[in-house]
Amino acid sequence: MIIVSDIKLKKYTVQLKRPFVTNLHWQDNAEGIVIAVSAKTETGIFTGYGEAVPSLKVTGDTLTSIVAVINDIVKPAIVNQTFQTPAEVDEFIHGLIVFNSAARLAVSEAVYDIFARIADLPIAEYLGGTSQPVVTDYTLSISQKNQMLQDADDIVSRGFSALKIKVGGDTIVNEIDKIAQLNHRYQKIHFRIDANQAWTVAQTMQFIEMALTKELPIDFIEQPLKVGFEHHLKALVVKSKIPIMLDESVFNHHQAFQYMHETAVRLINVKLEKAGSITEAQKIFQTVNDFNGQAMIGCMIASKIGIAFAVALANTNTTVKYVDLDAPFMFNYDLVPDGLRLDQTQLIPSNQSGLGIAQRSFDDI
Repeated sequence: MIIVSDIKLKKYTVQLKRPFVTNLHWQDNAEGIVIAVSAKTETGIFTGYGEAVPSLKVTGDTLTSIVAVINDIVKPAIVNQTFQTPAEVDEFIHGLIVFNSAARLAVSEAVYDIFARIADLPIAEYLGGTSQPVVTDYTLSISQKNQMLQDADDIVSRGFSALKIKVGGDTIVNEIDKIAQLNHRYQKIHFRIDANQAWTVAQTMQFIEMALTKELPIDFIEQPLKVGFEHHLKALVVKSKIPIMLDESVFNHHQAFQYMHETAVRLINVKLEKAGSITEAQKIFQTVNDFNGQAMIGCMIASKIGIAFAVALANTNTTVKYVDLDAPFMFNYDLVPDGLRLDQTQLIPSNQSGLGIAQRSFDDI
């Protein structure tokens, strides 16, 4: 049992090593909010940490809206309230406000961190998994061919064996040409294609047919169609010989159930920033499992704090086949010195209780 006693916020801005460019937006800096939630227990006061990342084109959140929701709505409602479990907190917060998934997630993460610290377990073990290193892919932003090849040289030289390629900024013919050039250059690398809603059914099929003709090693095509056009998915999935994955179409387990039931899609990109809580993310994973599907654990451009929870979920859910948690590798420097560690292509969880982040690290942000 905990009694929430306080919530504090810290804003951060960290320059990225290179611009992050998708069909939906361009980003030079990582920006976010780190929150510290403190709670009283029978044995003392515990503090947990969470992260909220704005994504105007996906979740609709901004830095301003995140701060307002936490300070003006969540904090007055939750302080001095008593809770038995993290899921109970998530349900309480969801009852306060809909949408605003970034703010809701930050609170959820901090509370799960608290309960893991109380149990004296790393977050993955508290969730029922094991604290193991996780290997991630790395994303190639939309760019001209020469720039993409140059970026890929750097990424592959660092040991990454799977490249997630952002498409949608060029013709299908040119997109195929870029991937073919990459495949010629790195014959042991697998590609994961992310269209971020850029294509029509016809364009997607054109890409698939050309990719198959050139025998490109593509694991899947992620969210090719715009949100709202999911009624076209079934015909696409049935025709496609490359698996289709949903991302922006799925925020919760109800949507996961609907589209897996109606369209035969069997791949879902689960992002905490969309789910809005650890509890909801776990429900999405369970739904994917119920359909004998598979998941990718993905992320927005978040720091090691938020990514540590995604790593824990990757270590907890057997449905996770793909890991796309490269965001911390894109930062010019680590936001905090402790907690999750980065080692070449691996994300290594802390063996300390909770996230393993100290109060001084939060104070120094």
